[in-house]
Amino acid sequence: MKCELDDTPSFQAPLFPIALLDLAEKFYDFRKLNRSALYKRCNITPAQISRSENIISGWQFREILLSCKDIARPGIPLSVQLADFTPITVPGGMFGLASFTARDTRQALEVMIDFAHTVMPAYRFERLNMGGQCHIILQPAMDFGDVQFILDEAVCGYFLNLRLFTHFSNPPIQVHLSHEPLGEIDTYEDYFKAKYFFSKKTIKIIFEKHHLSQPLHTHNQSTFNEVYCNLKGSLNSASNLSTTGKVKVKKNIQLRLADGQAISICQIAEQMNISERTLARRLHNENSSFAEIKQQVSFDYAKLLLESTEYPICKIAHICGYNSDSNFSRAFKGSTGQTPKQFRCK
Repeated sequence: MKCELDDTPSFQAPLFPIALLDLAEKFYDFRKLNRSALYKRCNITPAQISRSENIISGWQFREILLSCKDIARPGIPLSVQLADFTPITVPGGMFGLASFTARDTRQALEVMIDFAHTVMPAYRFERLNMGGQCHIILQPAMDFGDVQFILDEAVCGYFLNLRLFTHFSNPPIQVHLSHEPLGEIDTYEDYFKAKYFFSKKTIKIIFEKHHLSQPLHTHNQSTFNEVYCNLKGSLNSASNLSTTGKVKVKKNIQLRLADGQAISICQIAEQMNISERTLARRLHNENSSFAEIKQQVSFDYAKLLLESTEYPICKIAHICGYNSDSNFSRAFKGSTGQTPKQFRCK
């Protein structure tokens, strides 16, 4: 369920890194406009300007995007214009540093998916493997109104920054967006060196198998190890044990599903080096269950297959662990309100 931002500065929403204000300040400077107009419109405090306070509110973030939209050059997508002013490691500090010192694209994407929510809570990020491809799924967690599509494009663009640290050969990375283009498609593709598709059901970025094995020019193993350990420590200290367990269960199910392996609570518990009973208790304490998580992951994967392949529904049912397409269709409709066929044709 999306969290809807209202028009009042007092609205309580997830907090965002101050680095997003850096981006807007640089854009204002480039447009030769006084930053004070930005600060006034977005209720930016002296503590935020001086960086003694390192966060901004969800409302301020939306106003920053609106401010940039209002001063942007016409005819060029704002996501393209802002990309020129996004520092390589921002947003995210250690998160950005870990991603570009990783060994290769695959490892960089693993870091980005695992930690992106800590700096961009406006989305839930998922990684699904399919036929050698890596699909990065962006699920908006809140509604940014008339700048939602701009934000969708900008966040996809941040993942595409990996092109600056390696060489991606053809076929290019694919970007799927749910809205109509906000400019000429050639403008997106020329700048980001990716293939763009609009008016799709799912917001996602697709890396081909050959992209994933590309080494990063900026790889530094010692720096990566140090920063990655710090990131994991910060995440673990901010999360309770049951949340960590739920995330691991979901990730392990995704990996086994993509590899065509059998999935049971016994197998997942073994991978996590805990007993089946302990795992079930942790999930119960978080008002969840193994069966619930497994079904959610299976249906997410089914949606991806229905949208991205021509596989018959019976094959998708089998891949997702159902012994018949009728059982799969019945369960899918009970969860989504649509049959698999209706979802594919919509």
